[in-house]
Order: sequence, then structure tokens, then C-alpha cells
Amino acid sequence: MKTTKNDSEKTTRRIAEQTVDLFLDVLLTNEDGLAWEGMGLIGRLVDFKGQLPQSSGFSGFCTLARRVDRMRHWSECHRMSLIVLRKLSDRQREAVCFDRAYRGRTKVAVDPFTPTKKVEIYWGDNECARQLDCSVNAFRKRVQEGYQSIEQILNEKAAQAA
Repeated sequence: MKTTKNDSEKTTRRIAEQTVDLFLDVLLTNEDGLAWEGMGLIGRLVDFKGQLPQSSGFSGFCTLARRVDRMRHWSECHRMSLIVLRKLSDRQREAVCFDRAYRGRTKVAVDPFTPTKKVEIYWGDNECARQLDCSVNAFRKRVQEGYQSIEQILNEKAAQAA
């Protein structure tokens, strides 16, 4: 039986989701990931439908320092998200990360050499569960329990701070 959440519960869930977003920001930004932030040749081919645009002469070198600096100096909220999500079980952590990063989204893949052939992947509960090698009900339960754990941890931290 579904129950409607009150405003306080919705706010608490939103904060828990933002905590997962911050965790993903840290998780997905690393030294190896820096190269993925720049646009590569294949990305340009996809964006411009197989035709390379004329160069502007700007190489983008000055953005590297900003990206490296971001890796070194995480905000206090980013650090807190790491602490909070480390307290979850591996399965719960994976589930809430899939919930925030993929669930409900459609990924479109385009072959740069045949841009008219697009493959769409909808990241519903079935696809997320398949990727995590569990049933749909297990995925949903892990997401629910993961957010409940995050909310509980955040409430305990807030109580300690007060």
C-alpha cells in the first residue's frame, strides 16, 4: 500500500538524493576521467553528423587546471557524501547510484558513420535490475532501504551538530 509523503519527508528524500548526486560527482571525477570531459574526435563526429567542424584554433588547455583543482578541493558536502554512502551496504550503494544516474532516463547511442541509426536504451527498473544482477523487486527494495539509511544517517549527523 502506497502512502503519500508529507513535505518534510519529501525534503528529506530530496536531500538524500542530492547526497547521492554529490557522491557520484566524486566517484565519476578522477584522474582517468579527466580525459572524458574534453570533446574527442568521435564526440565531434557524432555531434556534427559525420562532418568535422572547422577548428577555432582554441585547444581548451586552460580548462585542465580547473578540473584538476576540482579533484583536489572537494566541498565539505562532497566529503560528507562519501562518509554517508560508505555506511551503506554495497548493494544499497549500487542501487541508489543507479537510481540517480540511470533510472528513468533514455540513453541514445549513435554510430558516427551511420548517424541515422540510433539505438535507444530506456533505463527502467528492469534494465537497472538486470545490470545489477537482481530481480526488479530486489532493486526497488535496495533503493528504498538505501535512501532510508541515508536519511537516518543524515538525521543523526544533524542531531549531533545541534
